[in-house]
Amino acid sequence: MARWDQVIRISRAIEERYNISAAVRSNGTLYLSGLTSINDAMEVVGPGDMEAQIQRIYERLQAALAAADCTLANVVCEVAYTTDIGELGRAAHVRDRCYRVANAAPPAVTAVEVQRLFFPEALVELVATAELPR
Repeated sequence: MARWDQVIRISRAIEERYNISAAVRSNGTLYLSGLTSINDAMEVVGPGDMEAQIQRIYERLQAALAAADCTLANVVCEVAYTTDIGELGRAAHVRDRCYRVANAAPPAVTAVEVQRLFFPEALVELVATAELPR
């Protein structure tokens, strides 16, 4: 069970509305819950556009990492849930560019196709694990 002193608030309105913690520190590891391409008004950015959604997700991921004094270089594992695995593969260059720009090695990654995600217009949701700086 997470303790309040382990929680890093990333998007307070979303976290409070759905009673979730977007990021939790534990034993040298940062666990990031499913990141989608939503904005502060909880609207999906880029409906129907996988590239736009991936870009928004990595913007949110980098903001979440920064709140824990991390960067993409700290990410060790990702799991991407998508409603279209083929489209995710075609848009993977957006993710790859984010890691290149950050001068970070790509983490271990798994991609899984699912029927739908929590936000109906979301095409992809990312769960990430990062190693906290010592």
